[in-house]
Amino acid sequence: MITLVEINTKTPQAKQFVKFTRTLPFVTVFETKKKCFSAEVAKCDGRPASEFFCELRRQVKENFSNA
Repeated sequence: MITLVEINTKTPQAKQFVKFTRTLPFVTVFETKKKCFSAEVAKCDGRPASEFFCELRRQVKENFSNA
């Protein structure tokens, strides 16, 4: 069984708890940093949904005369 616990380590108590947890032989601690959503969207050339659907409608009208 695996239990996942997310701990915000901004407080001294939380940092102390994580430090203690690392000493336990049956615990593995993984550290990850949350990524900024807008930065990740920019990496993959993302755009707002409204812009996407406007472009989609335009292309459908342009390429399918009966649509």
